[in-house]
Amino acid sequence: MKLCAFRIRNFRSITDTGWQNLSADNITCLIGQNESGKTSILEGLRSFYTGSISEDVLRSDLSLPEISCRFNVNRGWLTEVTENPGAELKELLSELTTVELTRNWLPDFSSTIKVSGRISEYLNSLENAWGLYLDEVKSKFENEIEEINRYKQRIEEIKSLKAEIIRKADPSAGKGMVSRLFRRTQGGLIDRLSADQRHSLNELVREEESLNKTLTGKQVIAGAGIEYKSLLNKLEETERKLNELESILEEYHQKMTLLLMPIEKHEDPEWTKVLEDFRNSRIEKEKLKSTLESHIAFSGYLMEGRSAEEAQLLTLEAMRRYKSQYTSEILGRKYFEYCPDVVMFEDFGSLLPNRIDLEDIITGNEQVEGYKAARNFLTLAKLDYSFFQQPSSRILKQKIENLNNTLTVNFQDFWQQSIGRNNKIKIQFELDHYSLSFGDKAGKPYLEFWVKDSGERLYPKQRSRGVRWFLSFYMELKASAMRSTKPIVLLVDEPGISLHARAQEDVLKVFEDIKDRIQIIYTTHSPHLVDVNKMHRILAVQRDDLDNLKSTTRVLDPLELASASPDTLSPLQNIMGNPHFSEGFASNRLNLIVNDTGTFYLLSAIIHVTGFKGKISIIPSTDVSSIPLMCNILMGWGLKFAVLLFGNDKERKLAEYLKENLFKTEEKDSDYLIVTDPGFLNAEDLLSTLDFKNHVLKTREGITIPNSVYMEEKELPRSFLLSRLLSDVRQGKIGAGDFDEETNENFRYLIDLLIGLK
Repeated sequence: MKLCAFRIRNFRSITDTGWQNLSADNITCLIGQNESGKTSILEGLRSFYTGSISEDVLRSDLSLPEISCRFNVNRGWLTEVTENPGAELKELLSELTTVELTRNWLPDFSSTIKVSGRISEYLNSLENAWGLYLDEVKSKFENEIEEINRYKQRIEEIKSLKAEIIRKADPSAGKGMVSRLFRRTQGGLIDRLSADQRHSLNELVREEESLNKTLTGKQVIAGAGIEYKSLLNKLEETERKLNELESILEEYHQKMTLLLMPIEKHEDPEWTKVLEDFRNSRIEKEKLKSTLESHIAFSGYLMEGRSAEEAQLLTLEAMRRYKSQYTSEILGRKYFEYCPDVVMFEDFGSLLPNRIDLEDIITGNEQVEGYKAARNFLTLAKLDYSFFQQPSSRILKQKIENLNNTLTVNFQDFWQQSIGRNNKIKIQFELDHYSLSFGDKAGKPYLEFWVKDSGERLYPKQRSRGVRWFLSFYMELKASAMRSTKPIVLLVDEPGISLHARAQEDVLKVFEDIKDRIQIIYTTHSPHLVDVNKMHRILAVQRDDLDNLKSTTRVLDPLELASASPDTLSPLQNIMGNPHFSEGFASNRLNLIVNDTGTFYLLSAIIHVTGFKGKISIIPSTDVSSIPLMCNILMGWGLKFAVLLFGNDKERKLAEYLKENLFKTEEKDSDYLIVTDPGFLNAEDLLSTLDFKNHVLKTREGITIPNSVYMEEKELPRSFLLSRLLSDVRQGKIGAGDFDEETNENFRYLIDLLIGLK
């Protein structure tokens, strides 16, 4: 099973992500700013796997989370792992290449995992058919019970009417007279009755006998009706109790939300009793519901005149006919066994510490810094507590030295293959005991870790953040693979957040190296951790209301990125263009792509000086080679765009390429590819030589070559100089009157080109 999509509901800032597809090449990148909800998505996926949540994931309305995952499977695999599914279900399973699983949480924070999607729709259709059948039988059964009750009520009425007739004939007759009346030999009361009274009495007697005979024939159904009412009352009482317990749980969750404490860790006896009552009541409800359903079906056959034994057999047959042996929950649990292992890598617990107490590792104290990394280390070394109980310290030290050498060789191989580094980094650990100066810890064992290269031996925290991160990441990968034979989904939150740019690029190399074996989902807002050539990997995460941290999280797929905020897209914009570009890609304006940041600054200055009011957003690329990619991205997002190129050889060749590949579908498309006159090799050539010296260089040097050539030959900081010009223009230090006629004419030429864009 391979995870291919997810949907998260009611989890922290998330109300509903909708179904989000993951990249088919096993690397998915979630971009977005801090507090956007990126980490919540990773935590939600981990909770899907572990089934564990705490109060701090609940939203303010205390809605319980629901997390769904869709997995790719081979055609026919579902039938292989599902025993005796039945003809219809087997046919459905045989054609499916995906399976959906949904985990729902209950008020006691326990959860159920169910199959969803098409399989659950089929199972639900069976349940619906069974429900309709039961509703029909139930309606007839309740009518039958009502009729029996009416018969009984009529018999009581008849008894009262007979008593009334007797009292009229003999006012002194007591209550027992009625029963004696039928002993014709007594009292001669019948003789005292008038003809009408005798007729009425005889009619009542005949009716009573008929009703009693009918009730005798319905005794079995009447008994079933009594059992039905009893089960119904028990079910209603159990549901009432569950509702009360849910209210108690909800009130408790409200109080505990700020404590950030998992519910399982509370040891309050009263609270424990509430949880037990809730769970027992849930089980009781399901049992009663099942018993009630089978009793209704059973009663239906009794009404047909079947014996109890026949009715029981027919009920079982009906259940087999209407109900699958599988429920959504049974299949959910079965398929979940084959799910990939989901592993979360995060800095606090996953980075190798300097030291950790052996007791914390043995007791599984996950709150200790570096616990997970230390556990991974011991997993790689194939060590457990018994290893450290070796009575001979000499033998123990020798074993530790051998293990250190093995781990070092393996890591060096990973470091060289994945990162391309040849540093001979060595990993070492030692077992030691606290001295008397450590008080209560005196004499207790601890593990100490070291990282050594050609220089001195240092603690992990004394090494570069990059070395420590990669070492810990290596251990996570290897240990996870050793602990499970199933595929792995690795969740990485802000990988290498404090690493420098080169090290962050190395992280991407590692992801590329392992993606065929391990699926990776990671979050970032760093441009160095985004491959702009693989936009299909990106999901953008942002708040609905960017200024309100209480607003909900929204997830945008690659085709929706155009509607993301500039802050959310900043990693992409930093790669493709100006990191200071504030407007973002515009949906209501024409996006004008230019060759680089320097051109962006100069064109912005020209627009300001000339007062041009056209609806144009200037989009700077990092360089000319990135322009085709930007065109494809904007085209994919459905945004209007144009490209402005200058007269140098590189950009003229690019213009031919764009005409051939992007601007050839319609004649009017060519209007959106602008190439300036050959004399303008780059944007700064729009300035006269004099204005270039006065307002850009601010020197009196003699220049006999084009401004752009001068910039290049002198290796001047082009972006800085042109940004300074823009700043002077915006501050009013330079205006249209400060440029000579040649420059102003070139400005008008450029503006005419822009006006031509519709």
